[in-house]
Amino acid sequence: MKSKKFSENLLKLFKKKGFKVKNFDNIIESKIIIERSGEIFKKSLLSFEDDGGKNFSLRPDLTISACLDYIKNVKSGVYKYTYFDKAYRRTFSKESLVRNQFGCEIIGSTSKKIDADIINLIDSSLTKITKKKNIIKINDLNLFNALVDSLMLPTRWKFRLKRHFWRPEYFKDLLLRLETASDLQKSVFDLDKKSYLKLKKQNKNQKIAGRKISEILKRFEKKINEPRSEIDGKKISRIVKEYLNINCSFDKGKHIIKNFEKKYKLDLKLSKFNIFELNIKNNDIIFSTSIGRGAEYYTGLVFEIYKKSKKINLASGGRYDNLLQILGSKKKISAIGGAINYDNLLKI
Repeated sequence: MKSKKFSENLLKLFKKKGFKVKNFDNIIESKIIIERSGEIFKKSLLSFEDDGGKNFSLRPDLTISACLDYIKNVKSGVYKYTYFDKAYRRTFSKESLVRNQFGCEIIGSTSKKIDADIINLIDSSLTKITKKKNIIKINDLNLFNALVDSLMLPTRWKFRLKRHFWRPEYFKDLLLRLETASDLQKSVFDLDKKSYLKLKKQNKNQKIAGRKISEILKRFEKKINEPRSEIDGKKISRIVKEYLNINCSFDKGKHIIKNFEKKYKLDLKLSKFNIFELNIKNNDIIFSTSIGRGAEYYTGLVFEIYKKSKKINLASGGRYDNLLQILGSKKKISAIGGAINYDNLLKI
């Protein structure tokens, strides 16, 4: 009874703000997700084959379903989705395969104002339902990308750090590798060049360990053409770790980032980011550089909302401006959304 009341009240609140209630298909053709997004969703799919050998999956996430609906049926303009339904996701822990997901998505809007709007709407809706105050954590993932771009690292290492930011354990291993990375040293650069010149004399179609020599040469050329110096991997790792430990009140965030830049003589191009100008109505806001690592498709602003007294996660979300293109849109479409942790909501 409590569950039904909460879901009905949430849907009413969002409908009043112009969101349209949508029901999505439970089943999605697997190749729509796998062929277009690679490893992003593949590991979480619960898949099966029909009698004709075609592979299908239970929907792993309702944000994906909303994106696919927009691509197929809406195609352009601004559309506001809201929904309450089940998502089915493979899990490697004791978590249930079936998750109740209440969410909202604004797809197709380029307005920067909607970042604060969607946070305020989810936060105020939760407060109306629970009669409890919340605390909000926010971050902008592009700030981390700006940090990586400002570091004295080869391009491939910058790519690695950005690519695997959303995988905390693997990312930790990457930093350990960075601290002792032999491929950053000049001696290895000289060895690379020597091997490259030797390979150039061989038949380009010949294969070594399954790869054509022509392919191997391209990889060598990329490494050799990058400017190198004796890079201090330990120092860079320390800078990254210190950045990811920033956790402060929202009103102090900009000042702390500026001091961080000054300390390490970096330029994160802070003026390009509007995160610290967001008009969020809740006064209990934390700027935390480590959040937003739960889903690979987030691209910019990310947020988490907690019950203030018990620190129970009630909602999370963020921008995913590349996701629709990944899923098949011919052009880049801006999007932001949030999901309420419905099972946690029922516990309070």
